[in-house]
Amino acid sequence: MLLQIIILAAITERLWEVIQQAIGEHYLTRATKIVGAAIISVAVSIFFQLDLFYALELYHGESIPGYIFTGFVLAFGSGFLHDIIDLVSGLSQRIVNGSYPYGDY
Repeated sequence: MLLQIIILAAITERLWEVIQQAIGEHYLTRATKIVGAAIISVAVSIFFQLDLFYALELYHGESIPGYIFTGFVLAFGSGFLHDIIDLVSGLSQRIVNGSYPYGDY
């Protein structure tokens, strides 16, 4: 599912760019661009049932709030998504390897 989320992040980002070009970017305010990206991304996430919490094993099952959160992450673009995945994966590996100090401050 993680690969699907990454691929759809790139596709959604490009789709929104094409829609902006079709409308004419000079007609869109910054707020309109942000809201438009969020609406399209959440719709794609719900339609394809993409849940980043579930994909990263942070939650036990798929959920509507997970779909919505994933949609907002998609709205930030594929670069942001890669950063989140790297952060969580690195933290998970540190915990599994025992190199993450659980309160040894």
